[in-house]
Amino acid sequence: MVLANVAWTMTFEQLDQITHYAIETLFGNDDGWRSLTRDLVHLWPDAGILEICFALVVAASAVESNFNANSPSRAQSAQAYRLAALVSADLYAMAAIGGYGSRARDLASYWRDHDSYFLTL
Repeated sequence: MVLANVAWTMTFEQLDQITHYAIETLFGNDDGWRSLTRDLVHLWPDAGILEICFALVVAASAVESNFNANSPSRAQSAQAYRLAALVSADLYAMAAIGGYGSRARDLASYWRDHDSYFLTL
């Protein structure tokens, strides 16, 4: 199996926008992480799925870098890493099934067709 058509379409500025949005959402309220991935897909439908994963990992790393290990805020970092891991698993499943592209909008289609976790989270 080959991951074909992996899209890298965004500028660094756009990736920064997604990353900042992720950080703001993680800290917006205690459950902000629940809608984060769904919101990213909705707000940036042309983003590559791996770009969404990358932004989540960068957001998680930024939180880790700015809070000590005992800070309750570090839990937000773990949530962002978890979301990135789940999105990457969805990308793998999409490639295994076939018929899906590699953009955020394709991820939303996959969720509707096969895995509603992020739609109901």
